[in-house]
Amino acid sequence: MFYEVKVFDSRGQLKKVVSSKKLSKRFWRINDNLPSYYEESSVKSDDWNSKGNLQVKKVSVERSL
Repeated sequence: MFYEVKVFDSRGQLKKVVSSKKLSKRFWRINDNLPSYYEESSVKSDDWNSKGNLQVKKVSVERSL
């Protein structure tokens, strides 16, 4: 997530405002080649959907008076 950026000159006058959408587009245009660890983590996210190795246990709550 990118936040709007305000650019001021040396006298403190507002020169321009760069929107978060523009910053996001610029980031992804410049960084189109992501490091390998980003790619690996996206592949491993499929493991969250597999239900084959889940163990179900019944849990009970004991109350003391």
